[in-house]
Amino acid sequence: MRRILTTLIAAAGLIVAVPGSANAADEWYTSSTYPGSKGYGYVGSASSTVSGVYQHLSMYRTNNYVALWTGIGDEATDGYCAGQEIAYQIYTNGTWSGYHYRMAPVHDCTTNGADNSGGYFYSRYKTRNVHSRACHVDSSGRKIHCESKWHGPI
Repeated sequence: MRRILTTLIAAAGLIVAVPGSANAADEWYTSSTYPGSKGYGYVGSASSTVSGVYQHLSMYRTNNYVALWTGIGDEATDGYCAGQEIAYQIYTNGTWSGYHYRMAPVHDCTTNGADNSGGYFYSRYKTRNVHSRACHVDSSGRKIHCESKWHGPI
């Protein structure tokens, strides 16, 4: 009984410890339209190459709404695919959130190092402090593990 109670308390602690993070799909939408044609200005980029994964993230902004372009390349025949995770904050209910985390909705399993892009991703909320990092993913794009260093903010 004591072991079950300890397990339940530990699980509750994990649930309580994570409310600042999110993986909300409704925070972004995809478009093939170049952000400059919508009045967004180029802000900067972040990139890295780690363990056979190349990731690049470019950001455009207007009035704190952002558009992202992501490039991902699998450069190794190690059995993993290449992916990218982003971290960012959004403005809701009059305040900036804690960090939200999301895998970029594109990944690469080709092992030829070619850049794989999924178009532009536009924020539905005001967004700031965008970071990115390289990840190994499976063939469905599910995260296996990521580099420990975040690149940004941009």
